[in-house]
Amino acid sequence: MKNVQAISAAAILWMAAASTSWGQAAPAPAGGPTTQPATTQPAATQPAATQPATTQPAATQPVPPGQEKFEAGRTLFFQGQYKQAVAALQQALQAAPTKTAYQLLLAKAYRFAGQQKESTALLEAILKANPDHVEAGVELAEILSPQKNSDRVIAILHPLLKFKHDYPLYHLLAEAYYQKEQWDKARENYEEAVKLNPQSGADCYQLANIYLAQQRFARAAEAYEKAGRLGIDSAAYHFKLASVYFNLRNYMGAITTAQVLGGTPGQIRNQLLLVEQVPGQKDTFFAASPRSAIFQAVQARQMGIDTPQLKFLEANIYLSARRYAKADAVYKDLEGKLEKADQALFWFYWAQTALGLQDYGNYLARLDKAILLEPDAYKATLCDAYVTVAARYQESGDTGKYIEYLSKAVQASPLSARLHLLLGDACWQTGRRGEAVQQYRLVLELEPDHADRIRLLNRIREFQP
Repeated sequence: MKNVQAISAAAILWMAAASTSWGQAAPAPAGGPTTQPATTQPAATQPAATQPATTQPAATQPVPPGQEKFEAGRTLFFQGQYKQAVAALQQALQAAPTKTAYQLLLAKAYRFAGQQKESTALLEAILKANPDHVEAGVELAEILSPQKNSDRVIAILHPLLKFKHDYPLYHLLAEAYYQKEQWDKARENYEEAVKLNPQSGADCYQLANIYLAQQRFARAAEAYEKAGRLGIDSAAYHFKLASVYFNLRNYMGAITTAQVLGGTPGQIRNQLLLVEQVPGQKDTFFAASPRSAIFQAVQARQMGIDTPQLKFLEANIYLSARRYAKADAVYKDLEGKLEKADQALFWFYWAQTALGLQDYGNYLARLDKAILLEPDAYKATLCDAYVTVAARYQESGDTGKYIEYLSKAVQASPLSARLHLLLGDACWQTGRRGEAVQQYRLVLELEPDHADRIRLLNRIREFQP
């Protein structure tokens, strides 16, 4: 019995050792019999936990319905094979009718394959199911075109702004509002579009056009200049920039001198407009820079715009810059070529040119033509014109002409106490006192409490025929 207990204890000790030091013999307990090495133990006595685990193969994930056809269609789409892509994507969508990604790519494939009707219908279905789907909205707006269906484009895109502030949304909305001539909304959307895509020269140009239409000339100049730096360059662009500079009174810009071999006035050379030759200096010219109305107007003409409206602008630029001879030559060439709506203004401006050239006869004759065409606009200017001519003759010492044109001014505006007083004083100073007194009496008749009342009464009493 004692031996049995010892063996059992030895066996227990051996098993414990085997669990921590597999393949080594367990030491014999004190006073007990020596056990056999572990290698002599049958395999059945080894713990099950030490057996290597058997790895089961992973279960294959099922392919989503239509995925293979979608991938095939996607490949064909990016290869530019749009009709084949349509066929594959249609099969993909049949397998998964509610898959938005399948619908969107199929709509794009329809569009590029020329099937606009099918593309439109599918995109509308996407938006109906997903009102916040910005990409589908932009795609649909592009198909509909802001120029052709501006109202629908606005209705589609405006609600999408609460989901995403993105350049295509603002750009398309701006185009739609521009088409409707809703300038404020078009401007707001173009401003946002330019913030998000500052390298778009086309957007800067359209924004400048709106500023010009709203007479925000400083902003228009800034936007046009930026558009030019971004590559916008056309005859119309230069014409509009000329108009902006003109309204900013930047007629000739900072005039400099430049030496240009073989140059002639009116040419653009080395980004300078050769305005006039410097007297006595060969190949040396007064020149205007691109940041001037006259440079831009000439640039527009040289790029193909040769219209009366552009020539009219050129003439007005020269007139405003007090280069009367140049202005007169352009106005002369324009006579009879402008539209009827511009004829009265033409004669009025050409009259101012004659005044600048001290050609008073043509000044008044041309002004008469402007008055004949639009009496409501220009009749009131006739009296001032007579006074202006009278003052010019007074400055030159021609008193007779001074009185002659003051008399015409009085005839044009007989209820003006100021004019009667001027004429009266002119007559008094030249000894024509009877005529002077008549004018003084009319002054007091019109304004009994005139500031010069006492002086006039004294002169009336002094004169006794």
